[in-house]
Amino acid sequence: MPGRVMSVVLCRPTVSGDMMPVAMGNYENIEEATKYNDVKPPNDSEVIKLIKSRVRTYFNNDGVIELDGGYHLYFVVVIETFSTMVYCCVSETGMELEEALDFLNSKIRSIMSSSNIQMVISQSNPYDLLGLLQPDILKFIKQHNDSFPSAHQQRMIDIRRQVDDVRQVMADNVERIMERGERLENMENRTEALRTSATSFKSTARRVQRHFCQKNLKWTLILLLVVTVFVVAIVLTILHKNGVI
Repeated sequence: MPGRVMSVVLCRPTVSGDMMPVAMGNYENIEEATKYNDVKPPNDSEVIKLIKSRVRTYFNNDGVIELDGGYHLYFVVVIETFSTMVYCCVSETGMELEEALDFLNSKIRSIMSSSNIQMVISQSNPYDLLGLLQPDILKFIKQHNDSFPSAHQQRMIDIRRQVDDVRQVMADNVERIMERGERLENMENRTEALRTSATSFKSTARRVQRHFCQKNLKWTLILLLVVTVFVVAIVLTILHKNGVI
């Protein structure tokens, strides 16, 4: 997500403990930039309420407040020589803390460098200095945001990225299917090889069995012949002794 600045708010704490707005400025294309987001960034009044309730302003400090809708509120509290100032900006979540603090310190804080402004700010009423400060605020917001694509361009980038992700998932699935098909083909080849081996083994076993049967038959016939000859010889001998032959 881009890190565009949606708005900038300058405010200062009062003696009574309230928070007084000094100046503000919104991104000139904020409507176009947020049209794809159902949640809109907070306005300057809402920002000041957040600062008053959640930020300590009696010493130098900075930080970030996470907001709904994918926005961040960055702030820098500085006890300046002329007044305690709170410099704030609302941005998209793509803006890192270091980048936001640099934007506030080096750009927005420089707006207060004029001695004429410093002399009157502590006695000024809300937005008395808006006409003097807002042009510079808008200039710095524009300079920062010009480096990012428009909301429509970003939408197309996001859609293109999603399409690429879907294509990659489909390609990965096809590759897995092909790998699975190759494994199945290998299993079929192995099964066929085993089937061929089994058939060959059965054929060989039958040949061996037939060979041994034939060999056993041969020896059986020889044994029968020997026994027959022996029996005949005995019978003839007995008959000869008895004078029969």
